Amino acid sequence: MRNFGKAIREAAPLAPLILLATICSFGIAVLWGSNIGALYPVIEITLRNESIQSWLDKKHAETRADLDRLTIQIQEVENKVPKDKATELELIELRQLREERERTLAWTAWQRDWANRLLPNDAFQTICVIMGVLVVTTLVKHVLMLTSDMILGYVSSTLVKRLRQRVFQKSLAMDRDAYQSVGTSGLVSSITVAADNLTTGLMSLFGAAIREPLRIIACLAFACFISWRLLALSIFLAPALIVIIVYFNKKIRAVASAILKRNAGFHEVMLEAFSNIFTVQAYSMQECEQKRFASRTDEMQRASLRMIFFSGLSRPFTELIGVTMVGITVCAGAYLVVNKETHLLFLKIRDTPLSITDLLIFFGLLIGASDPLRRLSGVSVSIQNGAMAANVLYGILEHPTRVTEPLQGVVLSGRQNSLSVEQLSFEYQSGTPILEDISLTIPFGKTVAILGHNGSGKSTLIQLLCRFYDPTRGRITLGGVDLRDLSFDDIRKRITLVGQNAELFNRTVLENIQYGSVNATRQEIFHAAKLAHAHDFITNSLPDGYETIVGTNGQKLSGGQRQRIALARAILRKPEILILDESTSQIDLTSEVQIRETLEAMKGTMTIIIVTHREALLKMADNVYQIQGGKLSAHHQSLSERVA
Repeated sequence: MRNFGKAIREAAPLAPLILLATICSFGIAVLWGSNIGALYPVIEITLRNESIQSWLDKKHAETRADLDRLTIQIQEVENKVPKDKATELELIELRQLREERERTLAWTAWQRDWANRLLPNDAFQTICVIMGVLVVTTLVKHVLMLTSDMILGYVSSTLVKRLRQRVFQKSLAMDRDAYQSVGTSGLVSSITVAADNLTTGLMSLFGAAIREPLRIIACLAFACFISWRLLALSIFLAPALIVIIVYFNKKIRAVASAILKRNAGFHEVMLEAFSNIFTVQAYSMQECEQKRFASRTDEMQRASLRMIFFSGLSRPFTELIGVTMVGITVCAGAYLVVNKETHLLFLKIRDTPLSITDLLIFFGLLIGASDPLRRLSGVSVSIQNGAMAANVLYGILEHPTRVTEPLQGVVLSGRQNSLSVEQLSFEYQSGTPILEDISLTIPFGKTVAILGHNGSGKSTLIQLLCRFYDPTRGRITLGGVDLRDLSFDDIRKRITLVGQNAELFNRTVLENIQYGSVNATRQEIFHAAKLAHAHDFITNSLPDGYETIVGTNGQKLSGGQRQRIALARAILRKPEILILDESTSQIDLTSEVQIRETLEAMKGTMTIIIVTHREALLKMADNVYQIQGGKLSAHHQSLSERVA
């Protein structure tokens, strides 16, 4: 519950709204108990067929007579000679009874005064007025309920909206290692399902978890006026109820955690199938993916059924104890009414015998308390689900990251800085080196090509240059400054990567090229597209030109078209260092020649690093290096050997 507590503490700025909702809940509880208590005069009037004023007059007279009798008894006991210990105890008890009768007399007088002011002096009309008041107070109660729900809905959704935004922000800022450890499916599940569960949990905590106990307290408080001793006898099974609730809470918490984990797996299968839909169809793997999806949904169903089982099982136990408590009360109360007793065995229950009306109202108040008690079992489930969801969300927010930004980054001046790799080594897993003791200096304006077999570490070196990872040993400097001392924003503005798999957004071509250079003009965008040799196909082949929506990850475009748009986006950014990682692998030879001409024209204005096996691109490199076995070396072979 520690993380759930963090979510609660974040509600501090919204405390006035929560207080207002709590006041509404208090009003609901008072009206809930008072509406049941209001039936007392109705029953009395119905049974006695008299107005409430006359009934109160009789009650006042009876109380006055009892008070006079007690006063006489007290005087007789005080006059006893000699006085022993039993006499003193009797005197104390009589004085307590007199004080109680004095309070009852004052209360009855107050009730009689208000009844004379507000109620008609007719039995039937009085019942109609009381019923009318009940209708109005019920309407007020539901208005308060709606107000409370709306306030708490706003509070909970605001908290979860902020958490979702923070989780999304954290996800975008994660380094590659942290992102891969959580996974896309885990993040999607957290931002959707876990956040929804947390919303429900917070609403239950601030709403029903406050409102329902208040309703119980209100009913029990009114029941105390009838007989607090009988009430104490009624709730002696409460500890057993608490034990049952705690037991089922533990079970529900474990099941809720399992559901969230299976939900992440469910999203993983679904996202993988949708992201690779063309591969699934091309290899006729629809049935296989359906089986995987069915397996994950079966797991979710089993976990959900366990949740339903434990949630459902907690309700009958709770209700059974509640009914048992009411049953004990009815039996004990019936004994007192039928036999006109004030004691139950050796226990004193009341100073005066219970009336039928007292018992009926007492019974009604216990029933009124049992309904919110039953609801609390469902509230407990929601809170436990919310607690598990908070663990997931705060687990992501507090997920450690290896690549951190300096608090105050060094300000690097100029845009003609050399790039140096100094005795760099890197390993994803301890003891398994990918790159070892690599040193390389690239002066500004030079073009460098890097060769290597698949898995040799080329892409890893590129990701280190972009500071998606940090070296295990050694360092990378730009203008003599360690990349770890520069802000992420400064690095990203100076170094731009165009990868083999061009990543595009489901937006217009114009927005995709402009991405990262939001202040660029249309003329600058068109110029960048022309340099990337994308302008012609955009204007001639696409239905809406630059306003064409490219689809999810550019699926409406060919691979070559996607790469050229990605290259135009990089050119528009005007980087200090441009890295091309197999970025022309899907482009036809004619377009490649045109792009090579563009790169030739840009030589000297920026540093260009090319990872490729295309002979034509190797020709334009000032230096060619090869990575083999995690080592970097200058490549001096012929062009034909380079390409082999």
